[in-house]
Amino acid sequence: MIITIDGPAGSGKSTVAEEVSKKLNFIHFNSGTLYRAVCCYFLDLGLDAKNIKFETKIKKFKLSVDYKDGKQIVLVNGKDYSAHFRDNNVSVLSPIISVNKTVRDTIDDCQRKFGKTHNLVVDGRDIGSHVFPNAEFKFYLDCSVDERARRRFKEEKTKGDKISLKEIKQQIIERDEIDKNKTYAPLVVPKGAIVVDSTHLSIEQTTNLIISHIKI
Repeated sequence: MIITIDGPAGSGKSTVAEEVSKKLNFIHFNSGTLYRAVCCYFLDLGLDAKNIKFETKIKKFKLSVDYKDGKQIVLVNGKDYSAHFRDNNVSVLSPIISVNKTVRDTIDDCQRKFGKTHNLVVDGRDIGSHVFPNAEFKFYLDCSVDERARRRFKEEKTKGDKISLKEIKQQIIERDEIDKNKTYAPLVVPKGAIVVDSTHLSIEQTTNLIISHIKI
């Protein structure tokens, strides 16, 4: 069974997907980490993600996903970049990488292959609309820009990153524009998805609301 949770950056979809998967004893598949891993790979090569010719580089790495002790592990050419997934430069460059069709096709294939043999809760920006359009249950997790910025700012402060709330809000606004205006698999409310606004809800409340709509 596939359960999808789509939504804009910072809406809490990964956190909620993790909680939903625990309650259902499903695997949480975080699609965003695949994009971040690819981004880290390009950065590790010292390449400028804004100008790189993806089509000539995409063939040179292998993307794989595994699980260990319930934790998703994404490897690019056998290397684990998870320690850098939340670096701000990765957050800024990931959407630039994500618009490339070659990159997206590679990641989509990886997700679909994994979904054939596992019960998944998958979160992302085009999961219910593009990657798993026939998923049994689909949700769209929304949240105000101000609240998403506040949550991300709190997260960055715990890491010691020196970035202002204003800067984070602007980054989120720009990310929304990129995601919603992609010519290939843009961010939309998937057909048949249940929209959940988490602006004024806790993680537990949001999780329970989603669970209430799932019949297994």
